[in-house]
Amino acid sequence: MFDTNTLVSAILKSNGVSWQALDIAQTKHQLLFTIETKEEMISVLNLVKFDRYQPLQQRIRLAQSIILKGEIFTLTDNPEIECRDSTDIKFLSLALEAKADCICSGDLDLTDLNPFMVYQF
Repeated sequence: MFDTNTLVSAILKSNGVSWQALDIAQTKHQLLFTIETKEEMISVLNLVKFDRYQPLQQRIRLAQSIILKGEIFTLTDNPEIECRDSTDIKFLSLALEAKADCICSGDLDLTDLNPFMVYQF
């Protein structure tokens, strides 16, 4: 699974490392989302500051195609997870409950956690 920042980076820079990781992940694995993580990605992509990279419609279209290739997972458990950044708990909960193979992220709050296999970008 990918955190929002890594997905947004992949969408904005199709020649970057995040895009390459996403491309490989989509080929070999099932991407995981919850309604909350999906909505967060769409919300971030709607920010005007990203207009200089790509038009809004193109960003949203790419995001929708990524989401359609993935799986929307409904969390049933509410594990007690400790993380320096409480906004990252949704990604850790998803990774745990869906038994994700790994988390792809550049966020140090996620990459510093040990029981999770986190790939940093």
